[in-house]
Amino acid sequence: MSDDTHTIRSYQRIFRPDRRIYQIDGRRLPVPGGVPLEWLGWAFASLVAILVLSQRSILFALVAGAIVGLLGASSHGWPGAVLGALAGFGATLLAGVLLGWLDWPLRLLIAPGMVATLAGQASPDGRPAHRYLTSLLSLRARAARRSLDGAIAPDGQPQAWAPQVWVAPDEHSPLLHHGKVQGPARLVFARPVVAIPGRGRLIVRHAEGHRLRSGEQLCEVVELTDGQIVEVRP
Repeated sequence: MSDDTHTIRSYQRIFRPDRRIYQIDGRRLPVPGGVPLEWLGWAFASLVAILVLSQRSILFALVAGAIVGLLGASSHGWPGAVLGALAGFGATLLAGVLLGWLDWPLRLLIAPGMVATLAGQASPDGRPAHRYLTSLLSLRARAARRSLDGAIAPDGQPQAWAPQVWVAPDEHSPLLHHGKVQGPARLVFARPVVAIPGRGRLIVRHAEGHRLRSGEQLCEVVELTDGQIVEVRP
């Protein structure tokens, strides 16, 4: 216990405190504040990855390329899969060549320690690095991502949003009020209307009591192309 006060930015610091190693077999480690278990996990994982990459195995490069290709396919389709597979395969072999040029103390001791230190200090999105990477990979690996009971388009692919707008008389007026819609859109009317071509737009009026003229059409559905404007007049 201590009388000093510290600012707690998240309740996870209280319910999930950092686990650290302060001594081994009764001998205190010469590290102020102890060694976090998360740091040891990152260091061990980095050491294993460095040892595997240093072998420059073609099989491991193919597996890494396949994983990156699947992640690219989930967001950019077949072009993303091909480019991701080639990039993953080449990056894996290149990393093995670069690691082979380093001396063993730098490769097996300093590099894992630097990776563990940077990963332990990083907190993207307010979460630990390993949790952020896990959630990101699970999101990318999902075959179909949905929101509001609809599939989300892959990254970079435009998605059209077609809302339904209801225009109807209310208790204040028995007639439809003035309205304007710009395409692309599809307008469906409950009763037949008259579509009158105007200057740069299409004017829609009630069909009751209207005598059709040249160029006018009687319809209940109006299809609008991109940029086309329809003006509804009482």
